[in-house]
Amino acid sequence: MKLEDWLDAAAVSAREIAGGTLGASQLDWAGASSAALPGDLWGVYIPLLTEGFALQLGVLGTRDVCEGLARALLGDMDGDSVSSDDDVFDAVGEITNLIAGNVKVLLADRANIRVGVPLAMRGRVMPLGGSRSIHGSLAVDQKDVWLVMTGTTTR
Repeated sequence: MKLEDWLDAAAVSAREIAGGTLGASQLDWAGASSAALPGDLWGVYIPLLTEGFALQLGVLGTRDVCEGLARALLGDMDGDSVSSDDDVFDAVGEITNLIAGNVKVLLADRANIRVGVPLAMRGRVMPLGGSRSIHGSLAVDQKDVWLVMTGTTTR
């Protein structure tokens, strides 16, 4: 499978999670983009491991967007359930886990995927050593959530 196929599967999965679990009403996937990612991103990366591929799926947004995702997950759009950076990262990590789990199900007939442990960070993973990175923006209720797929074949 190509890296683009993995990103497309992540986009399908993210739309399902955002429209269902997060209750988003407007979802617009712009597809893979060659535009530079914004510099002020927060989010979580999670390894997707399978024979032939070592990948990282990133779900990124600005701090405000990540906080909004956290509030949507917790069903607390106006309250104070998200009071710290740790709370934001925990919730975005859970959302990333849900997306990765759904990718695993979507691609089960094409790959035996193992999902690794999420890594929360400010910024983004930079591809090194022959790997490459592609990304696209999913507008979730008019707020940009960046899906990033970074990796390389292991064969």
